[in-house]
Parts: sequence; structure tokens; C-alpha cells
Amino acid sequence: MKIVDLVAVVAIVVVIVVFSLIIARQRHMLRSPGGIALAVRRGSRWQYGIGRYAGDELQWFRALGIGTRPTRMMRRSDLIVVGRHNASENDRAALPATAVIVELRDSTGVVTIGLAEGAYTGFVSWLEASAPKF
Repeated sequence: MKIVDLVAVVAIVVVIVVFSLIIARQRHMLRSPGGIALAVRRGSRWQYGIGRYAGDELQWFRALGIGTRPTRMMRRSDLIVVGRHNASENDRAALPATAVIVELRDSTGVVTIGLAEGAYTGFVSWLEASAPKF
């Protein structure tokens, strides 16, 4: 076996292992308590990921990654729902037709998320469960 062939086989094995780790991470996070599929709009593009409720925070992890730290954290006490609507024609190219688009404001500015209807119901319940603001 030539060295070039050996390098190619090793590279293919590494790629397969990395993709397997990414898929295993996603499945584990979605199956853990408080895990939901959640897309975040960055500019005009949607980035897919997994949201996880952790106490008073909604943590968002990018779908394509093997890291264990959240990409974005949103504190429940800082979140204000600006608006909600169903997926538009432009959004349907990237999100399921039944997705709910929610515009939020927090300490960093406006954040737009997309999630399933059932996940939206859970999200609103989570928001309403916070202590009253005075």
C-alpha cells in the first residue's frame, strides 16, 4: 500500500469519526431534558442548532460543531418578545412551513429565532414562568 493511499484512508476515517461525533452530540442534546431544535437568524441566513433550557437561560448550540459550550445564551429576565409570525415564503426555503418565527429583544439587541409550534408553546410557558419584573 502506498503512503498516499494510507493518508487518504486515514483522512476518510477522520472525517467519518468527526461527523459521527457531531451527530451523536446533536442526538444527545435533543434527547436531554429541555432540548429543542432551534434556528437563529444571523443577517439574512438561518443557522440551525439546538436550544436547551438551563434554569433561567436558553442556551443555543450550533448544529455543526463538537463543542460543549453554547454559542449564545439568552437570559429569561432580559428577553422581551417583540413579535411572532408564521414562516414567510423566504423563510420556508430554510425552515419547515409550520415553523414559528419569534423576534426577541435582549441586552445584546434583537434576536430572531425559528422553532416548531410545540416548541414555541413551551418557550412562551418558560418565559411566563419567570418572576415578575418591577
